[in-house]
Amino acid sequence: MTGLLRRLQQSQLSVQVMTRLANVGVFLLASWLDSGHVAFVAFQGVLLAIPYTLIEALIGRPQSAGIVPSGWDREAWATRTAAVVTLPVAVIGFTAVSVTFPESGIFDRLLVVLPVLLQLPIEALFWSMSATRSRRRANLVPQLVAAGTLATAAFATAGLRLEIAAVPAQLAVLAWALSRRSPRGEGIRPGLLAGVRLGVTYCVAAAADLLYVIALPAVAGVLAGADAIVVLRAMDLAFGPFHVALAATTREDLVVGRGSRFRTGARLLTVVLLVGISATVVASPDLRGLLAAALAAASFGTVAFYCAYKAALMTSTWLSTRHMIYSAPATYLASAIGSRTIAFTALAVALLWLRTTGDLFLLLAVGELLVVAWFVLRLRLTGDTAARPPELPSPRIPTPTLVRPRQPQEK
Repeated sequence: MTGLLRRLQQSQLSVQVMTRLANVGVFLLASWLDSGHVAFVAFQGVLLAIPYTLIEALIGRPQSAGIVPSGWDREAWATRTAAVVTLPVAVIGFTAVSVTFPESGIFDRLLVVLPVLLQLPIEALFWSMSATRSRRRANLVPQLVAAGTLATAAFATAGLRLEIAAVPAQLAVLAWALSRRSPRGEGIRPGLLAGVRLGVTYCVAAAADLLYVIALPAVAGVLAGADAIVVLRAMDLAFGPFHVALAATTREDLVVGRGSRFRTGARLLTVVLLVGISATVVASPDLRGLLAAALAAASFGTVAFYCAYKAALMTSTWLSTRHMIYSAPATYLASAIGSRTIAFTALAVALLWLRTTGDLFLLLAVGELLVVAWFVLRLRLTGDTAARPPELPSPRIPTPTLVRPRQPQEK
């Protein structure tokens, strides 16, 4: 049992589960105990996607692709990069809160943005420690923040503003992690612009993905009204465990880098969750009704097409991550932009010719299958051969071994 818990702590699945539980727990407490500020908490959850995505692109992905110069001080590079992007993120976050809640005061806006800014160095420390320390210690950074957030949120009954529930844990974990940094002088401390420039390519690709995520519900609303947005959101909630497992497999690949394997237990769990959730939501309108009445009223085809879309999305996500790890930044960027071009083309076609949610989900599934085909083609034509989609083992052809046979010693 101890060994199982140790392996679970060192897996990205535990990190994703604890982070998601902390976010959901804070939101639920706000909705039950602080209805006046629950909208701020909900919007803060949206803004937290910025540090996760941005720091992963600037630090995590260059590490996974093996393009960080060997002489660099990884911890200094990570903290400096987080410091450089803090001001732009602060401006974007404060502006977004001001536009979304024009009647809010300066103090309220600062409370929403503060945990978002503190999450930047938290994420930077996680990625640098994953490369320089043990996986156990690296995972402790987000795990302790999540556990501390839930512990602090318990004080909501005493009037604590839940927008800052994560702040005590963030500050404590930052102090703990920084106190255990390597002594100064080990490795080259890169300049501010040089450190940021290393991950700019991956940032552009991540920005394209975020634009698509934002555009999808907007297109659904234009096509079929508010009910389509409700159906989309409700289905995302139903697939919540699947999203956690999928995110864990992606992060696992990024942490391990070129040593990652394609066939893993985490991927098997992701497939099992996909099949189980798909079968449940397709077969039971009553269960769908627990999430939203509009989802319960959705047709069999509408729900089935969405499930097919998620299956194709899972495959394309895995292929995209593998391609990123084994390819040059410019090569991966061309592939990523090509995949988003296919996805945005599908949305444009939907706006021109479709009028129902079911037709939109069918087109999304077809578009994502084209993205899968695109990445398979790119993996065959570019990058390291190890990045190519794995072939199924054949009983007639022995599976190649990764261990080079020992050569006899010369006498």
